[in-house]
Amino acid sequence: MSFPAIIDDTTKVSASESQMANNQFLRLQTNISMSNLQDQNNNSPATFQITNTGNTLLWNFNNFDVIITYQENATNNPTLTETLKYANSCSGLASDQWCISHIQNDNIHPGLLDPGEIATINAQPAHQTESGGNFAVEFGTDNGVTTSDSVKIS
Repeated sequence: MSFPAIIDDTTKVSASESQMANNQFLRLQTNISMSNLQDQNNNSPATFQITNTGNTLLWNFNNFDVIITYQENATNNPTLTETLKYANSCSGLASDQWCISHIQNDNIHPGLLDPGEIATINAQPAHQTESGGNFAVEFGTDNGVTTSDSVKIS
């Protein structure tokens, strides 16, 4: 009677190991870089570019992580850290959201970030940023590959 239970457990372990190996392979094939980070001390979004320098198609943007840290234009210029949510459109971008405004040479899979393509990202902080303060972005894919950059707020 225990034979079917053992086979079922063995199948589950095997499927789990296979999925783990596949995830590790995808992570090894994924690489990104960030460039052209800019922020101005007004209520407009910060902008930067993400280049897919790996061999993996990036598409699951809802599960990407965008974390910003900046100095607020307020008394004592507090440093704030926010996790932004993905928005499908940059039109009317709300605070604490990020979006893809454009993908250069987006010919193979429109709307997805293929290897070699460059996405221009808008990131809207919840508060106005302080001129001369620091603005930092940590950008992560759904499989845990990250890149980061920081600039002085203009």
